[in-house]
Amino acid sequence: MRFTFLAVVAFFVVNAVADDHMREAKTANPLIEIHPNAVQPAADVYYKAVEEKVFNGAIPLKYAQLAALSASVAMKCEYCIPAHTNFAIAAGATDEEIKTAVAIAADVALNSSMLYGSQFDMDKFLKMFE
Repeated sequence: MRFTFLAVVAFFVVNAVADDHMREAKTANPLIEIHPNAVQPAADVYYKAVEEKVFNGAIPLKYAQLAALSASVAMKCEYCIPAHTNFAIAAGATDEEIKTAVAIAADVALNSSMLYGSQFDMDKFLKMFE
């Protein structure tokens, strides 16, 4: 399983470019195989759309990958963290930017835990941003 994951990561990293331009379209996505056969065609369409319209969309690729890294850290996904770290580096992210994306996830988690655990009043919280 780890070999398959590393192969997937290597595949994507090799295909990433270090600028904010759209990467060349991939001809195959090895993640398709983890989906049931019946939905693989739909999964393929989905992954291609995400690659083209999200990761190469309104947010430059480097920043999209840093956002994905931050979300991956928040989810504590052992697969996504190394993948998006490598994708971000391939898109030109620095070590300091990687650390900052991780710190942002940690800060959001801290404040979320404090607010949720304290049962902070939602109406009072929302009024803070008016």
